[in-house]
Amino acid sequence: MAEGTDESAREGAWRFEAMFDDPTSFIGVLTPEGRLRRVNETALSFGDVNAAAVSDELFWETPWWSHDEAQAAGLQRQVGRAADGEFVRFEATNVGAGGERVHLDVSLQPVRDDAGSVVSIIAQGRDVTDRVGAQRALEARQRTIETLHGVASDLEASDSPDAVYERTVTAAEEVLEFERCYVGVLEDGLVVPRVQSSGSTSDDVRAMRPDEGLVGKTLRTGESYLVRDVDDDEDTQPTRETFRSGMSVPFGDSAVFQAVATEPNAFDESDLELAELLLTHASEALARIETEATLRQQNERLEEFASVVAHDLRNPLNVVAGNVELARETGELERLDAATRAIEQMDDLLSKLLSLARAGKVVGEPNPVSLSTVAEAAWFGIDTPNATLAVETDLVLAADESRLRQLLENLLRNSVEHGGSTVSMTVGRLDDRPGFFVADDGPGIPPELRDDALEHGFSTADDGTGFGLAIVSTIAEAHGWTVTVAESEDGGARFEFSGALAA
Repeated sequence: MAEGTDESAREGAWRFEAMFDDPTSFIGVLTPEGRLRRVNETALSFGDVNAAAVSDELFWETPWWSHDEAQAAGLQRQVGRAADGEFVRFEATNVGAGGERVHLDVSLQPVRDDAGSVVSIIAQGRDVTDRVGAQRALEARQRTIETLHGVASDLEASDSPDAVYERTVTAAEEVLEFERCYVGVLEDGLVVPRVQSSGSTSDDVRAMRPDEGLVGKTLRTGESYLVRDVDDDEDTQPTRETFRSGMSVPFGDSAVFQAVATEPNAFDESDLELAELLLTHASEALARIETEATLRQQNERLEEFASVVAHDLRNPLNVVAGNVELARETGELERLDAATRAIEQMDDLLSKLLSLARAGKVVGEPNPVSLSTVAEAAWFGIDTPNATLAVETDLVLAADESRLRQLLENLLRNSVEHGGSTVSMTVGRLDDRPGFFVADDGPGIPPELRDDALEHGFSTADDGTGFGLAIVSTIAEAHGWTVTVAESEDGGARFEFSGALAA
């Protein structure tokens, strides 16, 4: 019996020694009063402490706890609880000799003798730094997400795209802590910096073509990109030499958000996800503003239609009524010819009103469209044998094909109506920026009238409705293109559509 008891004691001692030498835990043996009797090598190495120097010292006064008086006082109370026979567990922080900080899951296990009295305390600290760090990172991320949802309320209250851009950059700087970031917007065929963070410099960004660098790739694909090191990513060129990492996120249909840093690996997947969340809120705000603007335009157009119907249809209706009445009274049937011409005039006006209303609708999903093919299809519908059309490009655009054809038909018909039956027209690609042009050799549009040429109701012809070019402008705007009226090389009219991206 005694021999078995001794053997069991030896096995218990071996197990304790194996546990005591655990390289992943700090372990010590304390007296009930809290004096350190023994400590393992793992703890000694971490604190660069000599065992003899801490032997018989009060545990809370040893170097492991000297960095935090409040924590040391708390440890003293916990040891008292263990000395009373209670198993105690808590978390604490230790600082090593080299300043390394670890977070510990500390347990104090009372050891009793055969009489049940506490004779020692086993103190064990397990390193849970990674777990605590991950938990804190998760909590910080959740707080950030909640803050971004608050930013969404600010964005929802914004009343202009510029206000949305400004709030987005401010949130990226203050909430996401992106020191250098900006929003670039596609304008007149270039991505132009619209808003920069306060940490950016004037040299950080510049206007870029939409086929350049990561800005262009983001616009074309509508996808986000994380660049850990610009030296390993060809798509980032051109960029400043001081920039080493960054991210690029699409912003609505025609803008890009970018953040950069001067050191590599400054951003990770979590940063990109948070940026995408912010940009989702911001893009929704932009879409709302655009929808509201469209509704206002539609209401204005309805009022305009009502005005046109009330005004422009009154005269031809009077002509119809007068001539029909005279035909009845006099029997002169030729009076009905004048009435018929008035009816045709009304039919033409109503047809153009309907076209303008349809043009105001949102364009369909852009697809690769051959400009030359659509131009030739549009020309086929114009019955003018002596006029000519030359298409001098094989450009493939991202566009709604039916809307693009409608745009070209109106331009070509406008050239014929104002330039005569022998007018020559040209469709080509812009040389200095993305886009295309339509030009003719007709009389052109005087410089002082070009700013008004695309407005509803503008016409240089006495019998014109002023809706043909308005339809052109509406379709271009729906695509996100900018229309400029200029003079062609032959002195005629030239309409330039910039911002029309190649597919």
